[in-house]
Amino acid sequence: MDRAEAPVNVYEGGGQISVVVPIPGAHAEHTRIVVEPRRITVDAECKYEQEQQQYLRRDWQVGSWHADVDLPVGVDPTPAHASLNHGVLVVMAPVSDAASGRSTPPVS
Repeated sequence: MDRAEAPVNVYEGGGQISVVVPIPGAHAEHTRIVVEPRRITVDAECKYEQEQQQYLRRDWQVGSWHADVDLPVGVDPTPAHASLNHGVLVVMAPVSDAASGRSTPPVS
């Protein structure tokens, strides 16, 4: 199955940038996040397609999801963290004008 572009919300508050990505069916062990000073990249593989089911309506896919998010401000990748709950990924990183480097936060 082709890789789908995931929808994304980006917001700033409390001195941090938050990126919220709904990725139905994703699990932490199949989700890769890279946080850079001006970009967050998400790749996820959803592993539970029900091929034996006859879909009566199917609005979202099961398979590979991808999101490249250009950030409106710089962030510090080192203390970034992520959580994945009920198919919604939230990545948070503190705003930083002097940020440099790259980090892969663990997904909890």
